[in-house]
Formats: sequence, structure tokens, C-alpha cells
Amino acid sequence: MIIQNHINSHREQASLSITMYYDDACVICSTEAHNMRRRQPEKIRLVPVEKGLDELAVAGFSREDAMTYMCIKDRYGNWYTHMDAIRLLYKVGGVTGSSLLFLPVIKQFGDFMYPYVARNRYKIPNWVTRTIYGKTLTPACKNGVCKITPDKR
Repeated sequence: MIIQNHINSHREQASLSITMYYDDACVICSTEAHNMRRRQPEKIRLVPVEKGLDELAVAGFSREDAMTYMCIKDRYGNWYTHMDAIRLLYKVGGVTGSSLLFLPVIKQFGDFMYPYVARNRYKIPNWVTRTIYGKTLTPACKNGVCKITPDKR
């Protein structure tokens, strides 16, 4: 989902500066957030959801939605959630192949799968995150899996 005040072209998206609101208790979310900021520290600002609740509420996001689905705000005040946020993050972060996420079949598949993955990310073992990123940024949870759902925190 995108709430726009200014329309961005795909080319312009790569040069945007963004604020990423993320669940800092989530191993995958924290690791991804800090990994992306390392790639583009001048373009990506990180804000844990708990510290950005007022701004998120003004934009119409509940705490539970913001803790479940990634939310990103660009410099024009446009808001992005779900796979639209992931696509923008990867584009701004300069991830190789990020343009592929905009192709019709891949875009549709990502839009379909993202809600399921987002709601079940605490069931993903930390070793999966370590395999993808080489390390995790938050301590391992019991048995290597975090099971605290956003509404219970």
C-alpha cells in the first residue's frame, strides 16, 4: 500500500531519503534494517516502531499494524507498507536486482506472500537470518525462534 503526496518514478526512488519504522524486537527486522542502513547511511534513517508511534498514528497506522508490517516514509511524506515498502527499501539501499521486484509475476507473488511472512516471522529460526546476513543483531531467542507476536508485546 502506498499513500502518496508526490509521485515518484522508479528512477527517482533510488535517490530518495527514507525513514524506516521497524520492529526492533524482531531478529529479521532489526538485522535487515541495520544492514540496509549500512549500505546507504545518508539515505536511510531507522526508527523503532515504539519510538515513532505518534508519527505513525498521524498517518493512520495502528501500533499493531506498524509492528506487523514494515512502514516507510519518504522525504515527500509518502508512506509505503507491505511489499511496496520492501521494494522501496531495496531500491534506495541499492540492492542488486531490486528492479526485479517490480516485474509483474514477481511483484504479484511478493504482494501475495508478504502478509503471511510478516505475520509469521517470529517462527523463522535465527539460523535462517544468519545464513542470509552472516549474523543477527539481536540475541537469539529460546530454541533459536522468537514467538512473541506484536499484539502481545
